[in-house]
Amino acid sequence: MAQRKVRDFIRKKLVHVTPETKLRDCAKIMYKENVSSVVVLKNNKPLGIVTDSDLRRLIAENFNFGESVGSFIRMKKGLVAVDADDDVHEALSRMLEHGIKHTVVLDNGLPSGVITIGDIAYSFSPFYIYYTIKLRRAKSKEEVREILESFKAGIKDFSMELFDKPDTSPKFIFTTISYVTDTAVRVLADLLGVPENIVYAVTGSWGRREQYLLTDRDTISIYRLDGEGVDELIDEMVYREFIEDLEDCMDEVGFPPCPHGYTSRNYSYSFEDMQKVILKCCKNPEENAVFISILADARALIGDEELLVSLKRLMFENLRKNRFLVANSLMYKPAITLFGQAAKEFDIKARGIAPVEYPVRALAVVNGIYEVNTELRIRSLADNGIIPRDLAHELIMAYNILLAQKIKVQNEGRNEVLLSSLPEIERKMVENAMKIVRRFQVYVERNYV
Repeated sequence: MAQRKVRDFIRKKLVHVTPETKLRDCAKIMYKENVSSVVVLKNNKPLGIVTDSDLRRLIAENFNFGESVGSFIRMKKGLVAVDADDDVHEALSRMLEHGIKHTVVLDNGLPSGVITIGDIAYSFSPFYIYYTIKLRRAKSKEEVREILESFKAGIKDFSMELFDKPDTSPKFIFTTISYVTDTAVRVLADLLGVPENIVYAVTGSWGRREQYLLTDRDTISIYRLDGEGVDELIDEMVYREFIEDLEDCMDEVGFPPCPHGYTSRNYSYSFEDMQKVILKCCKNPEENAVFISILADARALIGDEELLVSLKRLMFENLRKNRFLVANSLMYKPAITLFGQAAKEFDIKARGIAPVEYPVRALAVVNGIYEVNTELRIRSLADNGIIPRDLAHELIMAYNILLAQKIKVQNEGRNEVLLSSLPEIERKMVENAMKIVRRFQVYVERNYV
């Protein structure tokens, strides 16, 4: 299933009133139009929103319904609006953060409708909604741990149930899981108190929103030191203490660190030091491919995202059109035999996922593409004329087939795909996916190495 935008969840036409409309008339309009809210507009600009919950509260408070809507909305908090092209997960997160059930949708700056928590909830599995709300209400890391334990216990059933639905793609499963885990980390960070001038980012499969069973975490942190002498040392101590405390919290809530050490405990830098590391790594990208991939896949989760974006920009500028990085990315080959047939047994990560993920990431880096999700990177590569659109379309299809296999084998506690154990149709889909991946790698090698 493709990324779902807010505009897809607008269920009814926009119903609006002016600030001069009486509250009594506002209630009549809501009843007549059978809506749970109306937007207050002045010169086609939204000033606020009146909901059925507002009207019930006003009745309980004996408010004068002869007053204007404008006088009422001045008593409310500022309007929270979302863009029609926003990812619906982001819109839902904002609504939960502000404790609201309705929000105005803007299209090119103009109001186009209203979406509600109910509109979204009915379209998504309760699994995602339930755990996200519970995490946002958590008041301690012990609560977060309990919620995550329950969440992890239910992931397998959740994924297998969704696979029974014909319109469900692995991307939807990975995306909903990542929003829950993202929420958990943000809650832990808020419990600790986030210092200014720092960005804490997740990377690897988590950063790409492609992690499934939460087997480990990859993280990186960057902070800016603005002081001098003793002040700078104190600031650095504060940042490192926060990072260490957050990493400890994630250990304790059941989100183990990467066994290779790719966490903020080892990948924590001042902004200035990070710039030096990037310039050094870019001089020899083959030997520093791991570091480059960590930064390329990094997705800001907490703090100042611009710190991360500016460092990525520096790396992209210094790796522009770098053929050595692209050549190195082709080290993992799809599970195709010398006779052009799919291997009967193969490791899904090394010979299924990596042969797509690595060269797609390398092409994104050397062409200055900031997307971190593999599918979105492929789409951007096609949009920028780097790979043909028909090849991009086939590659996305193939990658989703392989991601589905990743979920299924991990549910069984292994990494190997056994073609002989698959139903005939599924086996042919996997075989075809491998051939598409090989064709993609051949195209990359001929054009960019």
